[in-house]
Amino acid sequence: MRELRTEIQISASIDKVWQVLTDFDHWKDWNPTVKQVQGSASLGAKLNITMLGEDCKEMSYQSLVLEVSPPNVFRWRATMMAGFLFTNDRVFELKEKNGVTELIHKEEYSGLMVPLSWKKLNQLALPMLEKMNKALKDKLEASS
Repeated sequence: MRELRTEIQISASIDKVWQVLTDFDHWKDWNPTVKQVQGSASLGAKLNITMLGEDCKEMSYQSLVLEVSPPNVFRWRATMMAGFLFTNDRVFELKEKNGVTELIHKEEYSGLMVPLSWKKLNQLALPMLEKMNKALKDKLEASS
């Protein structure tokens, strides 16, 4: 398994961050990397996600919600091609410290195709995670 990891401090309560993070109907209103998310933040739910790439090309995929532990952990998994070839878990971990929420936002990759695409994943996916983190922070801190 390989991992891309980002972190950001958000001046908002953990409950408020969780609320915005799991309100998929409104992701398109603040998240510059997502056009649409359909589904719910419930264990076993399927999410239909349409991402916006740097070149404004859309990429749609379906994910399965693997873990929901409010207000601390949310994880979904996308399998592209076949699981043994490429699997991607998106993980959000929230920790509250003195009224500030730390978001650890990561992607975990496994499968035979990962080593072949690792350089490109670092170039494309990592900036998208950071862009989403900043947009989430801006949304929550503007509404405080």
